[in-house]
Amino acid sequence: MFGVVTVLLLGVAVVVALRLFPGAGRGDVDPAGLTVGLVSLVAALWSGWMAVQALRWQETDIAGNADRLAVEVVDAERAAWRQLLGAHDRTINVPFVQCPTPAHEAAGAAPHGMFRDIADYYQRLRPGRLVITGAPGAGKTALALQLMLLLLQHRSPGEAVPVRLPLPSYDSNHPLEEWIARHLVTAYGMSRKAAHALVKDRRVLPVLDGLDEMDTDPQPGYDSRAAHVLRALNAYQQGVAKAQLVLTCRSGPYAALQAVGEWVHDAARIELSPLDAATAWDFLTERVDGPDRWQNVLDALAAAPDGPLAAGLSTPWRLTLAATVYEQRAPHTGAYLRHSDALLAQSLSTPDAVGEHLLDLFIPAATALATAPRHRAPYSPDRVRTGLTVLARYLDHNATTNRTIGGEALPSSDIVLAELWPLAGSRPVRAAVAAITTTATLASIAAWLFIDPPFDPLLPIAVGAGIVSLRTWVRPGRTARLSPVFGPMAFGPASRRFVIGAAAEPLYVLAFSLWLTLWLGLLSGLLAGLAAESQVAHAIAVALLFGAIVGGIVGQEGRFVVGLVTGVMFGLACGSYAWLGTFLELEHLHVTGIVDGIVTLLADALLPGLALGLVGGLVWGVMSGEAGLWYMGLMLCTRQGFGRWLPWRLSRFLDWCSETGLLRKAGTAYQFRHRELQDFLARH
Repeated sequence: MFGVVTVLLLGVAVVVALRLFPGAGRGDVDPAGLTVGLVSLVAALWSGWMAVQALRWQETDIAGNADRLAVEVVDAERAAWRQLLGAHDRTINVPFVQCPTPAHEAAGAAPHGMFRDIADYYQRLRPGRLVITGAPGAGKTALALQLMLLLLQHRSPGEAVPVRLPLPSYDSNHPLEEWIARHLVTAYGMSRKAAHALVKDRRVLPVLDGLDEMDTDPQPGYDSRAAHVLRALNAYQQGVAKAQLVLTCRSGPYAALQAVGEWVHDAARIELSPLDAATAWDFLTERVDGPDRWQNVLDALAAAPDGPLAAGLSTPWRLTLAATVYEQRAPHTGAYLRHSDALLAQSLSTPDAVGEHLLDLFIPAATALATAPRHRAPYSPDRVRTGLTVLARYLDHNATTNRTIGGEALPSSDIVLAELWPLAGSRPVRAAVAAITTTATLASIAAWLFIDPPFDPLLPIAVGAGIVSLRTWVRPGRTARLSPVFGPMAFGPASRRFVIGAAAEPLYVLAFSLWLTLWLGLLSGLLAGLAAESQVAHAIAVALLFGAIVGGIVGQEGRFVVGLVTGVMFGLACGSYAWLGTFLELEHLHVTGIVDGIVTLLADALLPGLALGLVGGLVWGVMSGEAGLWYMGLMLCTRQGFGRWLPWRLSRFLDWCSETGLLRKAGTAYQFRHRELQDFLARH
């Protein structure tokens, strides 16, 4: 269709060029040059169309997109894997056992297995649906990551790609497939079309992490968010069978859901076993660089396998903490900063005391490890702990009070920049937003008056006053996570895209306003020059050609005829306005030809475009950059004088904390590396 229309447009271009200016004099329009220009324009449009078609073909290349996604997932999850292991590669070979379900169980499930053999265990399941349960800190996420990396290591081209998704960010009121596709867009920068194609073709293996974190109640019921998720997973099909997936959840909440008749159908459930003293002994011997320094601790584990020390180190998380804290060395001398014999202190007489002792030392150890030149940042251990404590207490407050904004529960585990503003309280942030909008309004009025365009400043004053009065009482929706203009663009991590997008909104409007006014000036100058020569028919012919081309471009999204008709009508309207002299007021323009008209109106369009860009950019930045506006309010209200401290460059701080292993990234959100760390900071 597009090729036929292009040929027709080419013919029209040649006819217009030959018949429009048969008597044009020297210095006006060169017919040959006009013909070449129009032909070049159509050729450029054809090339652009072929490029768009190639891009669309690439977006629908499901197997190729799956292969490219696999590379991105490996790169991201390999880093997360090392963080979970304390910047190391030694794993704990935790045993697990299969737990029978009331009905609808997967075939091929063995009664027991080991951590390092999880990929073989999973590949025997029919269908490939696995539920990983265990106690807090038992290694559920680590086992899921181990499975992902092993599957990716032996993956064949075109096969499904395991992708980890944080379940607390899922809104069960929306389709599961839509949420998975949106995660591919925000976390891996895929186009929406390619993401939806992968999910629809089941080329994504969802690894759903943290079902137990969806509800504040440790015993979720039938109407809980977790139960709604389980029903959505049971409806997740691949052909006539259940689609493959992996799910992690703490044992207690999953047992409560199973008691009310909700569990994952056609899946095998495995339970990670607690570590015994012998397994802890083996791991420490293999993990640490100097086993002799740990000899007293190893002897204590062997002598009292049921004692408080063994119980306090009975999870992979606690053992990794111990190795991270007591293997820390001075960056210049290499001397060990702590001795593991501190674990034998009499004050550590309970398993909880052992855990709190390790957590108290974790932030200083992680911060010191991050002082290498690649990670250098001006954050002392005290400042890191202060900032993370503010975030942890906010999340804990949301979890214990079931706090809601706009009818939706505030997150209890996810740190999302665009949704973090309630941390500072409603009234302080509203006051900051009012100050920001007032400043933006005054600045826009000052810019308008300084440029002195041929417009009355009453309009921006009225608009600015309305923004100030309304914006103070409006709260951002949870969907406004990224800037509406720059959100989908690949500026890097999602947090960085959000900050850059919120700040660049006015610049976008300035550039767009200049482009729009200059383009209209160019078109208006062309029509004015033609009208000045009393060639009304010629003006309408050029406008029709222009409208057909524009309509053809606009109508490429499956509505070509509608776009073409719209463009032609637009062209007729432009030609009529040029002829009548209204709207453009062409009778007041002293132009003698096409070139004169274009130069005159381009010069006249520059100043209005600049004025509209400056004023419109400031106003638009406030109106559409809603998430960025409330984020700035949050930053103003989290200073030392308010009793809270968060760094000005919060996204950089969170990225740095995730690099050091204190936080982890989960799509567009940050989470504490372990819920135990979040709870400890919230209460100490």
